[in-house]
Amino acid sequence: MLKTIVIAALIVLAIACGNESNGSAAAAPDSEDTNEFGFDVAMTAKPGSTFTIDDVKAVGWKSSKQLPADQLEGVSAVWFGYYQQKNLEVWIYKTHEDAVDLGTGPAGEIVEATRGVSGGGAGPYMKQTTHYGAYGVIGNLIVLCEVEVAVCESFANALP
Repeated sequence: MLKTIVIAALIVLAIACGNESNGSAAAAPDSEDTNEFGFDVAMTAKPGSTFTIDDVKAVGWKSSKQLPADQLEGVSAVWFGYYQQKNLEVWIYKTHEDAVDLGTGPAGEIVEATRGVSGGGAGPYMKQTTHYGAYGVIGNLIVLCEVEVAVCESFANALP
């Protein structure tokens, strides 16, 4: 037990020291938001692009089901599926600006509510143990990504 506490304290100390090199927390160049531990939970990519569900499927995302879009303002479609064995929920907006203005608030709330929660709801419709650790604003899409922002980044890099 003591060994676990010492290891946890060393990890926290290492993270804190690593972020103090210039007096402020270091962040990835495209990072918009971090959690209380300094880990990225949001990213933006391809702001000039507009994607369809066919574009999303073309990069290897496997759709599981289309969900009702009536609980999210400005969304034309909501899809749940998988990319590289991780859950991804895709919200399609008309423009990148709509995704930023209308989608980042709800996406941030979902990430906050499901991070580290067991057995809770994921997106606005999912009632399972999915944990969205991050979200990405990728063109006109909001993408809720399981576990961490690297999943969103990998998905963004795969899109044309």
